[in-house]
Amino acid sequence: MNVTLTDHSVNGQATIAQAAGVCYGKKDKDVTRITRLKQHKHLATMRFAFAVICIEDISVACQNQLVRSKHLDFLVESKRYVDASTRGFVLPDVGEATSTILRKTAERNMEVYTQLINHGVAKEDARAILPANTMTSMYVAGNLQAWMDMLKLRVSKHAQKEIREVAIECWKQLNSIYPLVFGDLIYEDKTLDEWIVT
Repeated sequence: MNVTLTDHSVNGQATIAQAAGVCYGKKDKDVTRITRLKQHKHLATMRFAFAVICIEDISVACQNQLVRSKHLDFLVESKRYVDASTRGFVLPDVGEATSTILRKTAERNMEVYTQLINHGVAKEDARAILPANTMTSMYVAGNLQAWMDMLKLRVSKHAQKEIREVAIECWKQLNSIYPLVFGDLIYEDKTLDEWIVT
């Protein structure tokens, strides 16, 4: 898995503060306002800054969980155009014996996929045989409120391990440019640093 911030609002925190100021008759860009906005759950103000993140080498199963996030936008590697045999698999850690079964099954499905392609079946039809752990990549774009909503769902201890790891990496990237927005967030009584450790 590789998570890379590729674009963002350059003056995002100042823009949030200034835009929120109109609600209170203020015209300044006092970024300390962001803390109060979050305390009062005035999260609509977070829609005035955005981030784009590239997420590479995750499973299609993980991608399918991520695209359920409301208000984020996605561009996903197409298995209609991209030859899946050039990609690998993302196998969950389920113990050595079970992992062997998963790996062998995925490899066998990929062999069948390749045979179908070699027999002239279009990639868009041959992809029906691909396992959910086939590797893929995607771009995700959204305003900061949408990112906060995604993190709340996917950082959870109830989320699958792979999507949780992706969410924590996204959180780290977002925190690096928007520390006033993401730095003090707490999900399930844990800060970002505590989630990184677990």
